[in-house]
Amino acid sequence: MSLIKSVTAICIAMFLGVSQNSFSQGLSNIPGAFAEAGVGVRPSGMGQAYTAISDDANAFLTNPAGLLLGRRANFTANYAKLFGLIPSSYVGLLYPLGTNYAIGGGFLYTGDDALGEYTVGVSFAYTPPNLAIGDKEIYFDQMSFGITIKGRWASFGNNPDGGANQVTGSGSGFSIDLGYILYTNENLSLGVMVRDLINSFRWDSSVSGTYNEDVPATLRFGGAYNLDGLLIAFDLRKALHDDTSNRTYIGVEKAFHDIVKLRAGFSNNLGTTDLNRRWSFGISLLQQVMENYTVGMNAAYRVGNIENLFRFGLDVYWGKAKQRPKGRVY
Repeated sequence: MSLIKSVTAICIAMFLGVSQNSFSQGLSNIPGAFAEAGVGVRPSGMGQAYTAISDDANAFLTNPAGLLLGRRANFTANYAKLFGLIPSSYVGLLYPLGTNYAIGGGFLYTGDDALGEYTVGVSFAYTPPNLAIGDKEIYFDQMSFGITIKGRWASFGNNPDGGANQVTGSGSGFSIDLGYILYTNENLSLGVMVRDLINSFRWDSSVSGTYNEDVPATLRFGGAYNLDGLLIAFDLRKALHDDTSNRTYIGVEKAFHDIVKLRAGFSNNLGTTDLNRRWSFGISLLQQVMENYTVGMNAAYRVGNIENLFRFGLDVYWGKAKQRPKGRVY
């Protein structure tokens, strides 16, 4: 089996799984809750073109397979106010366990007393050993497979100004994400991310009683290329329903002496009159603390048709940096 056939089979299997799950629910691909509002500062600065990168503690949100590309252990935390009103915060962790294993996790909170959404979970990335079949060999050493298992909780109607007839309630559920990254060589990586491939969420409302309203699955493809120190990334979010559109993302990042990193990004819909264009800009200031610790202060600003969003955060890296795979010419 060739590498191309292997990757193609993986992508087709993911796509079919997402499509079957989404259409069987009869849902729109526009989630009423747990939308993709919370991302890390670095992905935000790159316009969310991050599926083929995800090599830090943001991987819990962007692609669990990227955990294995992280060169050092990493803790991240960030905060923003959506529409200038709704708090959104995220903390994440990446911890390498060796050449073939890495773990991570995250906690995401978005909302207020009117509607609060909580997501917590763990991520795991793994590279299987190469498989010899006769005189042929299937190479896995440049691939990473990832899975994220999330628990979700929500509550609504707790705001004190809701009135006597205020609707209250809560909900709980779980979700599973799958990710894949092919690290073709030192400069190029390709990624696939299926968000909410398997998920279930049950609401309990003071008016409607108990009912299910699962979160629609989403599918993203991405690529990233390092051009003489300039990281260029591209993502495509594939629409799975007639009432949604494909969306493209592009981002760039440039490091200066491992002290300053500048980022920019752009995204828009495809094939619709509402392009919903967004421009993004970001910066990180890095400072080594002691021998094996580095602290980073991060900020990102997004300009869009609906809202402008400022997100800021903190990164902490520790441990000795591991070597990246050298890459294989297939």
